[in-house]
Amino acid sequence: MLTDDLSSDNLAWRATFSQHGEVDNNAIQANNLLIQYYWQGLYKGIYRANFFLQTVEKLDESTFSNPARKKEVLAEARFLRAYGYYGLVTRWGGVPILTEPTNEKVARNSEEEVWNFIVEDLKYAVENAGEFKSSFYVSKPAAKALLARVYLIRKNYAEAERLAEEVIANNKFSLSENFESVFASKENSERIFSLNSTTNDQTSLSYFLLHNSLANGQKTNGGRFELPADPSLVAAYESGDKRKDVTVQPTVYGGKDYNMVWKYRGGALTGDAWPVARVAEMYLVSAEARAEQGNLGGALDRINDLRAVRGLSDISASGLGDFELKIENERRLELAIEGFRWYDLIRTGRAIEVLPNVTNKNQLKYPIPLAEITVNELLEQNEGY
Repeated sequence: MLTDDLSSDNLAWRATFSQHGEVDNNAIQANNLLIQYYWQGLYKGIYRANFFLQTVEKLDESTFSNPARKKEVLAEARFLRAYGYYGLVTRWGGVPILTEPTNEKVARNSEEEVWNFIVEDLKYAVENAGEFKSSFYVSKPAAKALLARVYLIRKNYAEAERLAEEVIANNKFSLSENFESVFASKENSERIFSLNSTTNDQTSLSYFLLHNSLANGQKTNGGRFELPADPSLVAAYESGDKRKDVTVQPTVYGGKDYNMVWKYRGGALTGDAWPVARVAEMYLVSAEARAEQGNLGGALDRINDLRAVRGLSDISASGLGDFELKIENERRLELAIEGFRWYDLIRTGRAIEVLPNVTNKNQLKYPIPLAEITVNELLEQNEGY
């Protein structure tokens, strides 16, 4: 989950796990265990989704208490499969597309084919998923939100705007005046879909992100504090931005001043819920899509709607290029440590310009894990590895 922010300029590495250091330095080796576990974890989820789909598709609608429920659960599984492939394509490019549970050796599909597969799964989910009940469950708005993101990446700006605006208009969601509540409370008006955890199956977020106390002495139930916030992220927040103190907090470790990521502090106490989609992202998707279609005024309206709730004054833009830089910054601050920054810089062609450790295009994709290539000779390694 954290590799995107570590590959970019939102997180830094300060401890001893060398795999984190490789990601931070954008010098990832093919035998990096973090990358291997991430690849395998995503495919494990895809395998489970495929097994579920294969099983449920054989069932008659009469098996369900409500005949429409069959399509709803198929939509839920296809959403989760699409989300898995989204995680793969944005880090490795083209990967093998599996549509059924199999252990067969399979070659890589093209990046274009993977994106098209994601779109088809999400379109099915938009059409057939149930209405929103909780951010812990796949819903029609969740599918719209992820598809809007994908359409933005694929430069289908009209559809990205349309879907984002449909989610914004849904009265189940609204921007919160209290940014703290978006992360302190797992269920709130901003969250569209989250991956929940409990104290029994908690994530390792607090273990890697938190020191055991703040600079003021407040205890945090933290861990090894492997990954502090990058100083450039802390410096990017404007005075009065409500997001800053929720995103980062100062601490002292080994006699040095750092900032720790503060969004995920449930840890051992309550578990954290990873925000897959929030309505704030939809404001930014709509704003960017409007600007790219020539509607700069409408784009500024949407970004300023968000800024006002975050305690900030309106911004203006002299033209499209100026706006693109401003929304890049706004996305960085709003969605910090939520898995967006790395691919945002890649999709906009800005990674080599912004990140000092990225000097050639080969670094824009992760290496296919060596363990996977060893057991599947059909997999071709990404260039440069």
